[in-house]
Parts: sequence; C-alpha cells; structure tokens
Amino acid sequence: MPINQKIKLLLELSGFSQSELASKIGVTFAAFNRWLNNKAAPRKNAIQRIDSLLGKYGVKTDQKISFLSAKKLAIEKLRQKNKNILGKILARGDLIDELSLQITYNSNAIEGSTLSEKETREIIFDGRALSRPTLNEQLEAKNHHKAFLFLISYLKAGGKIKEKLAKDLHKILLAGIKEDAGNYRRQPVRILGSFVPTANYLKVPELIKKLFTRKNKKEKLDFAVHFHVDFEKIHPFSDGNGRTGRLLLIGMLLQENIAPPIISKKKRAGYYKALQEAQLAENYEPILECVCDAILRGYKIIEG
Repeated sequence: MPINQKIKLLLELSGFSQSELASKIGVTFAAFNRWLNNKAAPRKNAIQRIDSLLGKYGVKTDQKISFLSAKKLAIEKLRQKNKNILGKILARGDLIDELSLQITYNSNAIEGSTLSEKETREIIFDGRALSRPTLNEQLEAKNHHKAFLFLISYLKAGGKIKEKLAKDLHKILLAGIKEDAGNYRRQPVRILGSFVPTANYLKVPELIKKLFTRKNKKEKLDFAVHFHVDFEKIHPFSDGNGRTGRLLLIGMLLQENIAPPIISKKKRAGYYKALQEAQLAENYEPILECVCDAILRGYKIIEG
C-alpha cells in the first residue's frame, strides 16, 4: 500500500486531524503534509510508526486490503475490545448526553435544520427558547433527543428492532409537528433531489412487514446497512424517514455490540449519493464505507 494511502486510511480510522496524527508519528505538520500529497517519502523509522499505528486497528500493511475491508477490521477489533457497548454508554450520563447531542444535531442538519451544534445543546439540555431558528426546528431537536433516550432505554429493557419501534420512534420525532406522527403515509411522496422511486403508499404496510421479518444472510454490519437502504427506499412516512431510519440503524448496530454511527452533516452529500447508488445500482460499498466512518466516529466519542 503506497504511503499516502496508508496515511489517508489512518486519518479515517483514527479520526485524528492531520496535525494530531503528525504529532503521533513524531514529525512536523509540513513533513506529514508532503507525505500525504505524495511529494516526499518518509524515512524507514517513520514508516514503521505508521505501520504500527495501523496495526492497532487490525490492518496488516503487508497485505492488499481495501479501505472498506480495513475499516471493517478496525470496527471488529473495537467491538471485541468493548464487550458491552450499550452498558458502557448507559453507565455514563455525560456520554449519553454527548452522543445524543452529536446524533441529534447531525441527523437534523442532514435533513436541513439550520440549528448550530451550540444552539442544539442549549435547546435540549438548557431548555432555552431561541428567537432565530423556527419553532419547528427547535421542537425537532427536543423530539430527537427524546427519541434517542427512548431508543437506548428500549434496548436496555431487551427490546428488539421491530416494526412497532419504527412507529414509536417516528411518533416521538414528529410529535407536535405532523398530525400523522407514528402512522404510515397515505399519499405518494418523492425523495427531494433523488431519482429513487419510493414505494406505492398502498404497499407500504406489506413492504415494511417483509423488511422487519427478513432473515439475516449477511454479515451483521452489512445486514443493518442493507436494511437502512431499503427502509429509506420504501419511505414509509410522509416525513421524518431519514431521522427514523438512522435511529433504527443505531439500534440495530447497538444490538450487535457496535458503536452508534454518527453520520456527520459534513458528509451529507456523500451519504445521500451513497444511498442512491445502493438503491438504484445495488452498489453497497459507498454506503457501507460511509456508515463505517460514522461508526468509527461513534467509537471515538465513547473511548474519549
């Protein structure tokens, strides 16, 4: 694997900034940047440090391996290290708050909310009513925080990922915003900015039932991502499908002892493009890689 590819992979796996990773390797930012842009080559001892850091994520640099496979290996290693990820989250109120903030802020921002992270924090933890964002956006933040807390309490009690959970989450998310909160849509809808056709609304109940009773014939991570892709394609609700679908994805992965994926607002365009690629062309690698990055972001918060 070329050195700049090793560095790019290490940046993604670790979640470090370029400056942080340069410090970890023990070189200046300028030297690190030259390596990253293939304008210079590191010395042998620096290469060994890079390989050693990659090894901590389960990546053997003497083998040919794709970025996706490397990220899956890293996630599996972290999964084995953290034997009870849900218990670890539930044991710390500060961790629950930080995860809820990041998931709430980013998931709502992906759907177009103009709230900043700071404003989201003030609304859900301080109970502040702000003058600038719309009342709906403020209610969306409060509702999403409640939905996340409901989800982890539900999982703590041994609840399974079932159709009723999707309706319950949607009802919490859209409470006070949509009259049909918790109910499937009764009209056609389009996914804004997408060429993906959604299901006929008359077939939604049948399709959703089949989705939630589907047998798992894939790796656990792959199964959860395929489920997410198909849930979003069915688009069972008149609004709130993305937020509901991402919470279900979090629930499915937590049940498999995998950290909650936090899909960043900054990755919005790539996330939507990857979803569409899977839905139209059945190419799942981009969305799998997107979710892997989001899971690694979740582990970084949990492990501090």
